[in-house]
Amino acid sequence: MKRSANAPPAFLAFIEDLNRSAQENPDVLGLVLVGSTAETFRADEWSDHDFFLIVKTGCGEKFRNDLSWLPASEDIAFSPRETDHGLKVVYRNGRVIEFAVFEDSELELASVNSWAVPTDKTNITERVQAIQARTNPRPFILKDEWSLFLATILIAIGRARRGELLIAGQGIRTRALNYALGLLRASKPPLDDTADLEDNLDRFRRVEVQYPEEAKILNNILEMPVEECAKALLDFAIKLNVLSTEQVSLGKVVSDKLGWN
Repeated sequence: MKRSANAPPAFLAFIEDLNRSAQENPDVLGLVLVGSTAETFRADEWSDHDFFLIVKTGCGEKFRNDLSWLPASEDIAFSPRETDHGLKVVYRNGRVIEFAVFEDSELELASVNSWAVPTDKTNITERVQAIQARTNPRPFILKDEWSLFLATILIAIGRARRGELLIAGQGIRTRALNYALGLLRASKPPLDDTADLEDNLDRFRRVEVQYPEEAKILNNILEMPVEECAKALLDFAIKLNVLSTEQVSLGKVVSDKLGWN
């Protein structure tokens, strides 16, 4: 995976058209671009468009149900509702957009890290700044993360041995991996000039750019059957050398219960 130097022209053109629509619509109060839609240097041909549209009170459902305000709305293939406020929209050319429509009083329901406000008819920029200031992930506490990692493995493999392989795989390949990525980030800094790429709301993002060698190892681990995967993840975490001797010894509780020793 490489960092994008230049966003595709079509990606930028869509943003311009979206911003023009927001500026011209009298019921729109603001447009907040998020993710790579705000930081377009990260965008490539696979990037989707993420944004919030802030509208006047009472207008939210109108904008969620009638998508004619979107650029090239006649080319939309499907547009499922994902949350109370948000939709995923897929165009016939494969373009994907994810957005939420907030009425004026609902904006503070959002969370943001990377953002830009190209349309602001009230005080949207100031409010988004405040949202970013309080959008902080749960503080990383090593002893808690390690303990939760171990407990997740124990519960998931118990389910696997009961025959519940799907939920066991979810527990190991999603929840346990999430803790392992936290331990990885605590163990060493990312590659030079990639610290700004970290998504503090999602540990899974851009690991390949920041920790390419470890990402290869983890990808290979994830391809293993669920119990082998869990055992390899435990070994990976211990070898990061971020744990105290006492913390490493706690892993033996799991290994002993599962008969891995």
